Amino acid sequence: MAGRHYDTDELQLIVILRNRGLSIPAVARELGRTSSGIQGALRARGWVDPARSRSMRSARVFSAEQREALRQFVRSWAGGHTPSDIRDEWNREAITKTWPVVNNGRVLYYLRELGLQKTKKMYMQFESYRSRQSAAQKTRRAKEQEALRRVLRIRRDEIYACEPDLARRKCAICGETWPLTKQFFRNAGGSAKYFLKRCRFCDRGLGGSAAERCKLRMDAYDRHVIVKQISAARAERDAFLRKHRNFPTRRCSCCHETWELVPERYPRYRSAAGGELYRRTCRFCLRTSARLKERAKTVADRISITTVEGDQAARRSANREGRMEWCVQ
Repeated sequence: MAGRHYDTDELQLIVILRNRGLSIPAVARELGRTSSGIQGALRARGWVDPARSRSMRSARVFSAEQREALRQFVRSWAGGHTPSDIRDEWNREAITKTWPVVNNGRVLYYLRELGLQKTKKMYMQFESYRSRQSAAQKTRRAKEQEALRRVLRIRRDEIYACEPDLARRKCAICGETWPLTKQFFRNAGGSAKYFLKRCRFCDRGLGGSAAERCKLRMDAYDRHVIVKQISAARAERDAFLRKHRNFPTRRCSCCHETWELVPERYPRYRSAAGGELYRRTCRFCLRTSARLKERAKTVADRISITTVEGDQAARRSANREGRMEWCVQ
């Protein structure tokens, strides 16, 4: 519709849309006009943004030599790099040469002109593209989690106002205190009675595969046993032995730690003669050994299940291929 005069309603609509922050191409699409027509109407009536005009006047124009150099640069870098990589590399060199910098739009223009622009599927094969998308995805997820955390903080305050005596727990990672409910804490293992010491946000943010998260939980439990349980047992032992200096003790054959000779420290067993004797290994070492054996058995079971599933999938695939060959024959 270029060449048609602008009436009062269209001019008012242009002013409204520009005040809302719409670009000239967006205004042109809204009115069914061309971008050059909208620019001409703004310029004729003096409705041009002074700040934008100053920034456009300060923009550096490429010379013929620089345009040819950029064209050759894009041609040489188009093989295994994304437009963003080409832009960043050109701008780094342009700063040293005091040449004009470029944006993605200019790089894409030359790629299209040279017939070297690739599809999105091809760009996804590049490592730089995947790393940039991964960083953007992490940023987006962090913003989403922070927004969700703000909502749940409001929900937490509402719950505390309604149920002030509700049980609470402090997350071991983020340090925030939340109501001890399924909305804020996951259940520990397969039990519906116990909860993890990490809130749902921190448990979800651990990252990695399910096996890696399981290993992190196991390591955290081992540290808890060493720091809390064994340290507390040592303190109790020292206080007890200070009061009972002649009380019998025994040195563990595994950890070489000296403990009181009581059933709480060393389990008892029945000998062949019928009497009861204390074992040479303390309960802490026995529990650690049993825990490690159970974990090794779990890993072995998972590997065997994965192997069986892989064999079954291979047999199904072979059967399908055999049926297809039979149908072809």
